[in-house]
Amino acid sequence: MAQDPDDFRSTARDRWERAAQGWGNQRGWWDRSTEPVSAWMIEAIDPQPGQTILELAAGPGDVGLRIADRIKPEGRVIATDGAEAMVEVLRERAHARGLSEVVEAKAMEAEWIDLAAASVDAVVCRWGYMLLADPGAALRETRRVLKPGGRLALAAWDEPKANPWSSAVGRELADRGLIEVDPAAPGQFFWRDQAVITEALEDAGFTDVTVDTVRFTLQYQDPDSWWDVQIDMSPVLANTLVSVDPAARDDIMEAAQAQLAEYEQEDGSLEVPASAHVARAEA
Repeated sequence: MAQDPDDFRSTARDRWERAAQGWGNQRGWWDRSTEPVSAWMIEAIDPQPGQTILELAAGPGDVGLRIADRIKPEGRVIATDGAEAMVEVLRERAHARGLSEVVEAKAMEAEWIDLAAASVDAVVCRWGYMLLADPGAALRETRRVLKPGGRLALAAWDEPKANPWSSAVGRELADRGLIEVDPAAPGQFFWRDQAVITEALEDAGFTDVTVDTVRFTLQYQDPDSWWDVQIDMSPVLANTLVSVDPAARDDIMEAAQAQLAEYEQEDGSLEVPASAHVARAEA
């Protein structure tokens, strides 16, 4: 039976609230590691000084902060996330980079954007829409707040086998019956098919849709470092491990690490492939 959408939202919000500290811990590494995707998205919207740019499901604000550096001091970035704790991480990062006057960090749900119609020049959403209870509603809201001809750039994860850095853990948890994986439900790989992204954008009224794939590599000091990142950044993993005893946790860790053995380098580090679909569209 499908989960009630409101229950889904409440559960997801709670997990992201608890994951915010971990994302804050990994913010520098994640920002650097995912730069190829951020760069594609920023190039797709081509932000200009004086424009207002909205970032949805911003997390720690990687894309929005990069945009703010480009459009300061006249431009404005409204960086939003549904988790208050994540917004606080974002706000602190903006302050540390001297961008507080350019970046407005605020809690906001992507399915109900609290902005006037035709009020922003462009929207970016990196790895957000596919996690929502109603991605279509969020896309319609995105189009509503965009000025005519305004651009949207988004990213969604490619299929699990193209992203072993993440799917190794999910596969291990699913094989042990600790989580249920429904490919037809919102989640990390919900938009793994480019055709799904195109259809969703066109159904929401967007035009001039372009979808591409960006492949990159995630580097870790060693397998234990990879596991530490998973604990910090995966709310599903962190939530699941609470319910298992220490011996079982170690067993899960070792089994998941073994799946990445082929990516281990001579110096003991890991270089694990990652792949994301990226899309550009106009309102």
